Amino acid sequence: MRPVELSPGAERTRRWRGRRQQGVVVVSFDVAPDVTGKLVHLGWLDPNKRGDKEAIATAFIELAENVAELEIKPSSRSM
Repeated sequence: MRPVELSPGAERTRRWRGRRQQGVVVVSFDVAPDVTGKLVHLGWLDPNKRGDKEAIATAFIELAENVAELEIKPSSRSM
């Protein structure tokens, strides 16, 4: 018996449901060009990947993981 091949949309839905079952929260937000520029300047993003959504998402994930690991708290003015 051959496995059923899923459409790209069905495959995305399958992965999304799997992430939710694992407790992953998926967020979506706009990123301004100056923010991607700062990510490049700080070394979190390859300059050649400024328009690459996956690379930008990875940069934010790695940045957030480092902040959490170092237990960096927001400054009082950002609260």
